[in-house]
Amino acid sequence: MPLSPPITVRPLTTAAEMRAGVEVYRTAFALSATDPAVSPRLLAALSRNAGSVIGAFAGDELVGFTYGFLGSDSTTVYHYSQVAAVLPGWQGRGVGRTLKFSQREYVLSTGVTVMRWAFDPVRTHNAHFNFDVLGATGRWFTRDLYGVEDSGRDPGMRTDRLIVEWDLLTDTARDLPRPPHVGWAEVRREPDGDVLVGMPRDWDGLVSSDRRAAHHLRDDVADALTRLTGEGLRAISCRVCDGHTAVYRFRPSREEG
Repeated sequence: MPLSPPITVRPLTTAAEMRAGVEVYRTAFALSATDPAVSPRLLAALSRNAGSVIGAFAGDELVGFTYGFLGSDSTTVYHYSQVAAVLPGWQGRGVGRTLKFSQREYVLSTGVTVMRWAFDPVRTHNAHFNFDVLGATGRWFTRDLYGVEDSGRDPGMRTDRLIVEWDLLTDTARDLPRPPHVGWAEVRREPDGDVLVGMPRDWDGLVSSDRRAAHHLRDDVADALTRLTGEGLRAISCRVCDGHTAVYRFRPSREEG
């Protein structure tokens, strides 16, 4: 269904647009006015130095934006996408997808063919988007990437992150079967070599209802993902199996397609 009003995606260019991007970031991640956020000056510098700073506009209103920069390791040059933020009222309406594919077009225009980014693996809606919609893979797990969260949606919790890699030339949406039920943080090894891991479908709801249980579950999830990625398995899917549970699917890297 077409978005109403239609969405226009283009680079952010003016100081006012950079400031608007910061406000979208604050709102999307529930930051207060005094909490740290991305700087308009940083966005301006990135936009002039091989970074991506791309906004989604509904009319004149900025409703989402993404930014990233060039990165490399010993084997790969890639574009690292630091943030994709969408205003709450526009989430789940295709804005994030439009932004990500626009960022993909920009990165390919620079001659780079790989993107990476990090996300919190307990947020299974994001996992489904990354793996099943985009076709990216979760390759590395880092415990407490940014230190203990002191603001935003999960204050007092570790910032565990799964690092995603997206091959911009070959990776496409995956249509894998609906998984069976697997208990939260349970690791189930399938006869075909896939490994399933259960997660709460609604992490924020769990935190609100039983914060202590959420803390313990985050520990169990971190242990499971550390072990699986250490074995060379990659996350390729995350699908809902019932009203309370979503299930990750990991696969040995040689069979990740």
